[in-house]
Amino acid sequence: MLAALILVLPVAPLHAAQFGAGVGIFTLAENGADIQINYHPEQGSWLFGYKFTRWTDTFHDPFTGRELTKTTNTMTGPIANYLFSPESPGTWYLGIEVLRWTRKEKWLFTGATSSDSTFAPFFGGGYMASPGESFYYNLGFFLSPFPKLSTNTGYSSEESSGGFDIQLQLGIAF
Repeated sequence: MLAALILVLPVAPLHAAQFGAGVGIFTLAENGADIQINYHPEQGSWLFGYKFTRWTDTFHDPFTGRELTKTTNTMTGPIANYLFSPESPGTWYLGIEVLRWTRKEKWLFTGATSSDSTFAPFFGGGYMASPGESFYYNLGFFLSPFPKLSTNTGYSSEESSGGFDIQLQLGIAF
């Protein structure tokens, strides 16, 4: 299952404190939103932020192609990334996210719904770079063995054990 994306500040030389805002790839998904705000303290190696990501998956009958269920996932929470070279135009990083992951499943024939949510830490890292003063991109991957979500509409069910977060995003700093 795809998880939310995380946005980070640009890594052009960071001598002063900066704020950033960006959007990720899940903005393009059905019912999608992928927004994050960030703060990088002056001369620091840490980047702190808060994210909101939502997307909907539609599951089809493999024989008829008819839509069966729609599942909406939402992930929100704080993030912290340690930047290895914060004053370089590009840097590797390690980070942690503590996310509230909510899933809502809807059986389309009857309208029956089921939902579940959990809090879980996600650990990972990636690479971010800034091709200019105000723009940046981030490529990362985070994993968590801890989240367990279960939904059952009476007609369909879905169980997840663990999760991951693929990060593909663009942003702006100010």
